[in-house]
Amino acid sequence: MATGDLDFQASSRELYDLLLKPAAAQLVGKTNLIIVPDGPLWDLPFQALQDGKGKYLIEQAAVSYAPSLTALREMRKKAMARKPSPDTELLAFGNPIVGNETRTRVQRVFMSEKLEPIPEAERLVNELGKMYGPKRSKVFTGADAREEVAKTESPKYRIVQFATHGILNNVSPMYSHLVFAQNDKNPNEDGLLEAWELKDLDLKADMVILSACDTARGKISNGEGMIGMTWASFIAGAPTTVATQWKVESSSTTDLMLEFHRGLLSKPRISKAEALRRASLKLMKMPKYRHPSYWAGFVLVGDGS
Repeated sequence: MATGDLDFQASSRELYDLLLKPAAAQLVGKTNLIIVPDGPLWDLPFQALQDGKGKYLIEQAAVSYAPSLTALREMRKKAMARKPSPDTELLAFGNPIVGNETRTRVQRVFMSEKLEPIPEAERLVNELGKMYGPKRSKVFTGADAREEVAKTESPKYRIVQFATHGILNNVSPMYSHLVFAQNDKNPNEDGLLEAWELKDLDLKADMVILSACDTARGKISNGEGMIGMTWASFIAGAPTTVATQWKVESSSTTDLMLEFHRGLLSKPRISKAEALRRASLKLMKMPKYRHPSYWAGFVLVGDGS
């Protein structure tokens, strides 16, 4: 499905019958589903499973994920304890200029990573800046999208969006990282915000959005779910993380994220999970984005309210 395979429907329906059909009676009328995956099911986009009539699960209900019931309870406690910060609503980073030293460090371990510019990410965060307005948001792109800025500014905002390259380290998930511009005058920062560094930030955010490749993936740990960028975001203090299950196409990401934020700002208020659902459905109705590879890779982990 992630590769755009046109023959995904048979597998999608087979998995629906195996995993969801036994609970079909209990799912009738439910508009919000929380899924606690186990093992390899973390890699499965439940929202894109199809019933016998060809309807995707996300057409029936908003879908969110939780590492465990214990973690979900803690995430909800954090969400309830949050106080609104209307003047510091959104912080967004996009399309950083990747320095040669940073590029070399990454390619030494991940030889296939080219870290090409991502102009769509820059368009995304600039559009978000306009959407939220200059008084309620701050946007950093290009050479200004530096690692140390992310560390110092992120604790001040309600929503933090990273539209940068994300690299999954399968061997050591806490060394998975987001790629930023590097400040040559600061030898302590290498332009790579690793998961272990993210978890040490004192975030006050309601939500962290990782609109980069493979940010929802990591190492599976009993009782804690997936260990990686999403887990690091939760430990840092964010009760909700939106991340990706596979390498996402940049133009569809921009369109989906803009729709998602419009949902977050809509009146009357809707839940974060419902905002993501509506954004996914909007893309699904566009002929060029109909395939689940464009919209099903985004998952909401944690408190979806």
